Amino acid sequence: MRPLNSGAGLRARHRLGDTAVTLPRNRGAQLPAPLPPLQPGRGVLLWGESLRQVAAAAAAWGAAREAPVLVVDAANRFDPYGLVREARARGLAPREALARVQVARAFTCHQLVRLLRESLPPALQPGSLVMVLGPVSLFYDEQVPLGERRRLFRDLTRLCAAIKAQAALLLLQPLLPRGAPNRHFGRLLARVMDVWVEVGGEIGGEGRGLQSPSPPPLPTPYKNLVAQASSL
Repeated sequence: MRPLNSGAGLRARHRLGDTAVTLPRNRGAQLPAPLPPLQPGRGVLLWGESLRQVAAAAAAWGAAREAPVLVVDAANRFDPYGLVREARARGLAPREALARVQVARAFTCHQLVRLLRESLPPALQPGSLVMVLGPVSLFYDEQVPLGERRRLFRDLTRLCAAIKAQAALLLLQPLLPRGAPNRHFGRLLARVMDVWVEVGGEIGGEGRGLQSPSPPPLPTPYKNLVAQASSL
């Protein structure tokens, strides 16, 4: 598994958008069913529980299709051992899977924005799958002034929109700690995504995994789902 800024490119012989394939089910992870197709130009936001296993399944899913998989981990949720297990389940050799996935970790909101702005774009290739783990988490660092965090988060949403125009974008956001003040970053993020899915509890269910129509305005069910995302 290589760092994102290694400079080594990955050759993608198959684009993620060739077929409308949903993320496969994982025995341990509670994946929503059905998850709308991941393909270049589409952004999907998952939030909830069991995201470590979901992230491993998603990365293996992309690697099995020989797509460049670029992971930015801002929540310490990416598990290379989980990737190996998921790869084996899909008939992919562990060495192959690790070679096709590039990972960068961010530990501050400043680092996250800088990675998305400077390190990620040169690594993008046609058919890439970009995964950001914990896009909201680092913006709840109370040691950084709130005004600065809000400014940086607006930068992040613009960067996500630009990345989504070139690649499939999957954001995985764990639930915030109990008692964390709600800064409504999730509401801003949801508006640049195409699909929002809550992970946890029963799979599926009314009001989950809905795709937004062309804005504006959003019908009431979609407004409600964006409101749910605002709890992030």
